[in-house]
Amino acid sequence: MEEFDKKKKRKKFLEKPLYPGGSRALREFVNAHLQYPQDAIDQRIEGVVTIAYQVNDDGEVESPTVVKSLCPSCDEEALRIVQLLHYNKARNRGIRLKMNSKLNINFRLAPAPTGKTISYTLTSSSKTSNHYSYSITLK
Repeated sequence: MEEFDKKKKRKKFLEKPLYPGGSRALREFVNAHLQYPQDAIDQRIEGVVTIAYQVNDDGEVESPTVVKSLCPSCDEEALRIVQLLHYNKARNRGIRLKMNSKLNINFRLAPAPTGKTISYTLTSSSKTSNHYSYSITLK
């Protein structure tokens, strides 16, 4: 009996709207459209904003809300990006469906420059010799 259940194909009666290209394409879309707020850059604010939203059966995002906040400008930017999303339509034989979803949007700054520069000087040990020595100075 148990073996029969394993072989039995499970049917999906309701499809949920999916992002075209999957989660990897979703992450690429977010990274491509993210505009780091200038005040967050100035204050070196980094972290994650979590947005909860619904996707209707036409693939449109509805009622996005901030679940985990970082700062007001980052929250606004995360909401703007989520409202740009558009999912594939779900075909469910006339049944209306809304899918609940959450998305984490990472705000990460590039590492600050360390100020170390490498310079080198080329000197020859004698006029007839082809030997050179290098000195590297880290500042």
